[in-house]
Amino acid sequence: MWETSERLLRLLALLQHSRIWSADQLAEEIAVTERTVRRDVARLRQLGYPVTTIHGAGGGYELEPGAALPPLMFDEKEAVATVLALQDAAATESPAGASDALSALSKIHGAMPQRLRAAVAALTNHSSSLELGSLIGAPAAVLSIDTLLLLAKACRSGRQVTCVYQKHAGQSSPRRLEPLHLVHTMNRWYLVAFAADSGGWRTFRVDRITEPVVTPTPNYPREPPSELDSFVTQQIAAGVRQVTGTVRVHAPISEVAAWISPAWGTIVPETTTASLITAGADSYSAMARWLLLLDRPLEVLHPPELRSAFAAISATARQIADNE
Repeated sequence: MWETSERLLRLLALLQHSRIWSADQLAEEIAVTERTVRRDVARLRQLGYPVTTIHGAGGGYELEPGAALPPLMFDEKEAVATVLALQDAAATESPAGASDALSALSKIHGAMPQRLRAAVAALTNHSSSLELGSLIGAPAAVLSIDTLLLLAKACRSGRQVTCVYQKHAGQSSPRRLEPLHLVHTMNRWYLVAFAADSGGWRTFRVDRITEPVVTPTPNYPREPPSELDSFVTQQIAAGVRQVTGTVRVHAPISEVAAWISPAWGTIVPETTTASLITAGADSYSAMARWLLLLDRPLEVLHPPELRSAFAAISATARQIADNE
């Protein structure tokens, strides 16, 4: 009985992938005969799962899209990714949307095995979110759920981690870290940890951490950063602001302040109708493109390189406009 039930769940998990499966492909995946596959498909239909048969060349079985939602099958990584997305939605959505996200979270937590529930609890208890806006034009970070969970466990146990870390320029080097906390901001995950080699607190992008191992060595009792959010903001700003500049925007601070993330720069009122923005980016071109999103009259105060970046954008726009 248990073997049959496990086989049906495996078959259902395969059919949930958006593709058509032939009987011989399913038989190979589940290690049974095609006759057994046909019998198991019939059982799923009896249980109410809308499995359709596609006849002809290239045909097979698929789970009908748009039908009543059947129970979903998640592997461990998918379950954790779903929990993270729901937690983010619960924190940022409207009250109605947050309520739905929390309800879904409760159901998923209740269905998780104890081992996975403990891993997710470690991540929940040793991580936080920080609103600093989004990185404009930055490529999506490829996150390893396994690495994220391992670092959360290290934060919980207070044990050192060895890993390989890739710097912004691409060089990789071995590191020994004392993990403290995980922070999700700007669509990325960061680890706040004490770096044994450099002798100071730092933030590390989780997507750049590979080969992590939790060691038996406990963290040394150190004084953590007093204001964690401020520390993370400063660390990220130092990495983001490869170049800096100052502009005058002809608008009151109330109209543009929401656009200025603390990680990008600062804004102060100059008059009741003008504000000064000192900000940075990884290039003057990126900074100029971002400032244009303010959709307000601007004056570049310094440096000349920022003014040149605006000129280059203007020339490109003019060339596009002149092409018929």
